[in-house]
Amino acid sequence: MRIGTLGGSATFAGEATEAIRARHPEFSEPHYFKSMDDCWNELASGTVDAVVLGAERAGQPHHGAAVAMRGFYVMDMIALPLSCNLYVKPGTQRQAVRKITGHGSINQCVPWLEENFPGVPREMHPLNSVAAAKDVLAGDGTAAVVGSRSLVAAVPGLEMLAERIDDGSFAHWWLVSAKPHFSERPATVVIVGEFGADGRLGGLIASVRGAGYQLATIAGFPAPHGLSTYHYLARFSGHGERATIEAAIAPFGARLAGAF
Repeated sequence: MRIGTLGGSATFAGEATEAIRARHPEFSEPHYFKSMDDCWNELASGTVDAVVLGAERAGQPHHGAAVAMRGFYVMDMIALPLSCNLYVKPGTQRQAVRKITGHGSINQCVPWLEENFPGVPREMHPLNSVAAAKDVLAGDGTAAVVGSRSLVAAVPGLEMLAERIDDGSFAHWWLVSAKPHFSERPATVVIVGEFGADGRLGGLIASVRGAGYQLATIAGFPAPHGLSTYHYLARFSGHGERATIEAAIAPFGARLAGAF
């Protein structure tokens, strides 16, 4: 099976992909795409069978909207520490830094950055941390980049200014596929559906609980119509049968988007 992810092997997504591939030997060497939108679009077009992307991180919006709204499926989930470092162009002094860049992991480093670089603007790169690091290395020495432990392998010449600046943050990485790959006796199920303010969402949660699964997390994404109407993505944990789950959610028009 073909797998894709964001940026390259030295991004946080690249590190997570290697951890996922250790659990799923059916996947070949990864394809790397420039942006998260590219990852979703290449998955939809069939370039790859699955992608690995960070769905949940402290202090950030949930990135599972495509699962809820584009018909994708979740094959697996893994929690990994980020271990963010701060890198600069060689010879750059701390007091010379006038901008801090990177990708989504900047958000996990805000407390440390506020304390150590107060007033220095932070700018999220539109592509990924490898592209941000290349810009820093090619720049005038006034920018720093937040990146993974592997970043220096992809962008040789970077100098580490500080390490582990994220206060031990973790991220949940999801293996998202274009087609379902379900376990018959899953420990985790992911359910998506569109719900308004009529109480049906509460009924769904109660029905899934009756099938042996407790609500773990839920995220809502605004629907383009209806007052208080959202596309919901809910993750449940427990023990039971896939067939029982599917029977429990059928009356509510919801879709089983993951069972692993």
